Amino acid sequence: MSKLSPEKKVKFIYSGELLAIAIVFFVLGMLKLFSVIPTSDNSQLIFKIVTLGGATLMVSDFFWCLFSPRRRKKNSLLDKVMVLPLAIYLFAYDIAGFVVNRPNSYYQIGVSMVFFYITCIYVFQAIYHYYHPIPMMIEAIEEEEKAEALKKEQEANTNKKDD
Repeated sequence: MSKLSPEKKVKFIYSGELLAIAIVFFVLGMLKLFSVIPTSDNSQLIFKIVTLGGATLMVSDFFWCLFSPRRRKKNSLLDKVMVLPLAIYLFAYDIAGFVVNRPNSYYQIGVSMVFFYITCIYVFQAIYHYYHPIPMMIEAIEEEEKAEALKKEQEANTNKKDD
């Protein structure tokens, strides 16, 4: 059995994690769409509060990455841009939900759309970052290669001592 290179191993792990997250959000979206997960007034309020905070974090993280050269070196600006439409949607969706009392079907469809969009983002990122690693992944690959080289060096030293 051929051993995977550190680069491929890190890429597979990262892309696999993103695909696993995408599957979770897809399943949650389907469960919400088909009313398996019920919608109550309390869950609507919690969703609005959490997503307003999340949308604020998405927008602030985008601007932080945009204006901080040190942060931009470690992150993909594409990843930050992809969540901006979601943040805008969540702001509008939540404000409309606070202003006008909406029926449960409004949340059933709206929440499902959020989960499906997040699914699309993570699937795209899993494929894209396999071929174009983010800077933090490149650092992890370099660390893995250093650790593997150190391990081989230690094994070579051990074999020399045994001889």
